[in-house]
Amino acid sequence: MGVFDKSICDCCVCPMQCVLEQLVGVEGLEIDTPVNNIPTTISGVNDFIVSTTDGDIPVCQITHVEIMNPTDTIITTALSALKPIRKNSKGECACCEDPMTNLLKFEIGNTFEVEFIGPDVPFTNEILGVGEGILVGVENGISLFFDIYSTCTITRVIPITQQQINDPSRLSRRTTLPPVT
Repeated sequence: MGVFDKSICDCCVCPMQCVLEQLVGVEGLEIDTPVNNIPTTISGVNDFIVSTTDGDIPVCQITHVEIMNPTDTIITTALSALKPIRKNSKGECACCEDPMTNLLKFEIGNTFEVEFIGPDVPFTNEILGVGEGILVGVENGISLFFDIYSTCTITRVIPITQQQINDPSRLSRRTTLPPVT
């Protein structure tokens, strides 16, 4: 993707577009926006617009994508499309996306309830991967549903086990600042 002077395009839109490009033609998708839940199939992704069988959606409005019954190839392909987490962000990226991404990158393999901006209820996900602006997980750890979130739109993550809640090494429990990444 191009250089956008470390704006929302860098931290949310470009990373989401890269992942969505891998999902062209995949059936059984649900795309969430702040106001809609759209069951659809992606037919193309270009210039920050996702063309679907149910209309065109600006990538900047996509908060979550759910894939029902994903294949291992879909999961591997989506995970490989994650952008590396950047250092020294500015603007919206620094205050909205970076904190949640930095928190979640230490939680890969753990299970959380994830709340996000959109019409859906929270999902319980085992975190599989975290990239710049993107969280990827499998619902309930059983791979029936594969979830992709824009970290800018996550409103809360809730640890599921008491061990996670009490773990003093969790970033949200630390009394000192986490290392700068």
